Parts: sequence; structure tokens; C-alpha cells
Amino acid sequence: MFETEHDFRKLVSGLKIDVEPNPAHRERLHRQMLQVFKQQGVSSLKSEVSRGSPTLPTSHFKLPISYLAVAAVLVIAATLGVWSLVGRGPATFHQVRLATQRMPWLYAVVSRYQAGEVHTERHWYNFAAQKAYAVMDDGSLVSWDFAGSKKLAYSPRLKALTISDLWAPGVGTGSTENLQGVFAVFAAQDDVGGSTAQYDGKAMESFAIEKAESGLSVGGKAVSLLRATAFADPQTKRFVAASIEYQGSGGILAREEWVLSYPQSGPASLGDLGLPASTAVDDRTRQRIGTPSDEPTPISTPAPTSGFRLAPLEIRLPKPMFVGTPQDARTPNLEQPRGSPRPPFLAPVGTKNVALGKPVSSSEEPVIGSLSAITDGDKEATDGSFVELSPGPQYVTIDLQERCEIYAVLVWHYHQWPRTYLDVVVQVSDDRTFKTGVKTIFNNDTNDTLGLGAGRDLSYVETYEGKLLEGKGTQGRYVRLFSNGNTHDDLNHYIEVEVYGRPLH
Repeated sequence: MFETEHDFRKLVSGLKIDVEPNPAHRERLHRQMLQVFKQQGVSSLKSEVSRGSPTLPTSHFKLPISYLAVAAVLVIAATLGVWSLVGRGPATFHQVRLATQRMPWLYAVVSRYQAGEVHTERHWYNFAAQKAYAVMDDGSLVSWDFAGSKKLAYSPRLKALTISDLWAPGVGTGSTENLQGVFAVFAAQDDVGGSTAQYDGKAMESFAIEKAESGLSVGGKAVSLLRATAFADPQTKRFVAASIEYQGSGGILAREEWVLSYPQSGPASLGDLGLPASTAVDDRTRQRIGTPSDEPTPISTPAPTSGFRLAPLEIRLPKPMFVGTPQDARTPNLEQPRGSPRPPFLAPVGTKNVALGKPVSSSEEPVIGSLSAITDGDKEATDGSFVELSPGPQYVTIDLQERCEIYAVLVWHYHQWPRTYLDVVVQVSDDRTFKTGVKTIFNNDTNDTLGLGAGRDLSYVETYEGKLLEGKGTQGRYVRLFSNGNTHDDLNHYIEVEVYGRPLH
């Protein structure tokens, strides 16, 4: 929508807003925005479910989609004056919204950090269909249909699919709910403006607020917003990331990092995300309440029609060398142990370990071992299976020998005894010298000791499972891994590194 200036002017003229911001105007603007949110779409999902094709309701990610689209328009109208949107200069929020919405798909990797725990979610949003799909880190699958006002959620623990009404935007959708609230706060302010900020080593357009605000809700719990920033690429004028912080009951601070990309395809139903066949359905929609057919009924998973399908990675794990995951109180910013096996990681069908047998180089010659051991498939913590590098900052670089789309990087430093490796950074590039086009997929160097930028990821204790890092669909030929000693000694070790991806042809 609003593809032309005429359409946009027509919309704004209907809002009857003041050009000069004032408190009454801001309050009315906020109400108008929320009203528009509630009026989004009215189609039904029932026919698709009856065909055995539960097409999930739109994504967990409502940020730059239809709701953010409206918020973006109102934000700029409220802060810069209506007609300044079509002027030249730095990208406005309105321009970013339009450029983002033109893309067929938006893919978001969401990392939530709270009380030493990390939760990662992956979201796909289809702009035209107003539908979204999400894979949670516990294996749950969720879908939202904002046009049909329906939500589908599959629980691997209960092995059941629940269908419920999506009564209003922002109800019971966790991170999405929070982000929608964040941008509602954007629209209600009169002091929001764009600026230039560094993100992942590049200059980006940023839109930021820093203010405590009540009335937001995450997962049904009240929170107060502390700060939020959305980043846009000045060349493509599309959103590339968002970062928010909020405080819940008990003063617990939570942080979310959103990394965005724009693939050409995405899921068409929960079946494409691995929904098991003959799943029992619990229909809790308003039309079903009190009817004789309330009992869960099985459905058949439809065959994928989009050419997009996820499946669990087949990861062979080495033998555990110790029981449990002890915490090291000396290490700050340390991730809490999960306390259970890592859930299966879903990736597009055809994804494989593209690093197996590939050449490896390093910042210095190894003290012990051969660099080829890092990609030879041997993950056991035994003598002769690891590589030892000198003390201090060191790195290894894997040449995948062709450009790949990377979905996960799995690294085993050394897991014979529990220890934490310091200043771990993982980067991807098409440049073997890593001077240009560098993309960082993990960084827990919080003090910028390596000079690569301060990271915000958590440190972790080595275990036989290795550390699985979300690749975020990053594209590149070379993968470089940094470390700077560990909590046991100053040396750097690698047993194995696996890179799961697909070659780009």
C-alpha cells in the first residue's frame, strides 16, 4: 500500500492530524494508530484447515510489516511534518517502511537475553499474504494469520496443534507483542528522529528512543520499555536489525536483538516447518467453543507447495567427558546451562556440513596438531584430535571454496573438562583477508579486546554438544573464528568446526 505519493497524501488527509505536534495531537495520533492496527484484515483460516492445510497466521514478527508500516507513516507525520516525507536527504522511517514492504519475504532471527538465559527464535513474514511463521528454540512452531485473525501453535511436548483467535494485534505473541508496543511508543512521541549509527561495522540509519513507558506487555506480563533502536541500510533503505531493552516485574532486565534479511522464498504452511503428520488439533476459536466437535481431531500434514521446507540437522555428537555443566562464577556474562539436551535445529532441506574436509589456515602455526583436524569430522576430546594455538588472540579461517548460505556454525573448542573460551567471535566474508564485506554472526568480546567491536552475546561453558551458533542465512565463502585463551589457561584450542549451509549457485 501507499506505493505512490498520491495514495500516501490521501491517507494522511483522512487522518486530520495537526502539522505541529502537541500533547493532544500525540494522544489522538496514538489512538488512531491503534485503531488502524485493529482494522487489519478479516479473512478466515477455516477453509484451509478443513483442507488439511493449516496455513499459519502471520509471523511472530510484526515490526516492519503491516503494523509497523502504519506506525512508520504516523511516526514521521508526527515528528517532521506530513509533506517532508518525500524530501531528499537521509532515509526517513516512511521510506524504510516502503522499501521493506516491497520485499517478498522478511526473515528475522530473534535472540532474547534474560537472567543468563538465551532464547532464539526464527520468523518468516509474507508481506502479500499477511502471514507469518516462527520456529522457537524449544521446537515449538507458531503461525499467525493477521488477515484471518487466527493463530496456530504446535507444541512438541504435547504433540498437538492449537488453533485460537488472534483477537487483537499484540495479544500473546511474546517478542512481537513487545516490538509492536515499542513502535507504538515511537508514534506517540514528538522527539524521534533519524540519525547515523554504527551497526556490525557499517554506518546505518537508526531510529531510537530511550524512555521508560508503562502499558507494554510481553507474554502476558507487564513491562516497561527502556530503550529501542531500529537500524536501516542507507543503500537499500530496508530494516536490517532492531535492538530493544525492557524491564519486567521484579526489575529483571531483558534484551532482544533482531537480525533481518530478505530471502526469495519462505514457508507456505506449518508443514514446511516440520509439523508432524497426523497431528491432533485443538480448535479453540470462538466459533468452536461449546460445539459438539470440541474434541481434538487429527489432521494430515499437507505436502509442501512453496519449494521451502525445513528439516532437523543430522548432528553426530562425540562422547560426553563429564556430567552436568558446572558454572564458573569468575566469568561474567555467562550463559546459564540449559539442563536438557539441545533441541533439533531446523534448516532448509539439503543443508549439510559444507566445512567437512575444507582447508583451514590460522593466525599462527599450531603449537600442537594439524589444522586439517579442525574439519576432519573427529569431535572426540582425545589426544591427537585437537589443535592448540599460542596464547593471546588467535584465529582460524575455513575456506568453504565456494559461496554458501550459512544457517549454523557448530564449534568444539575443547570439551574434556568444563572451561570457557574468551572473546569468541565468528565472522563470515567473501574476502579471505576479512577487510571488506565482513558479517559477524557471534561476538561475546564485550570489552572489544580484539578490536572487532564490542559484542553482546553471552560466554558459555564447553560441553560435548559444542556451541551451535545461528548462521542467520549469512552468505560468504570464508568463516573466521577468534578466541583469546580460556578460563583454564591462556591457550586456544579447536577440536572441530562444522558449518551447515548450502552452496549458492
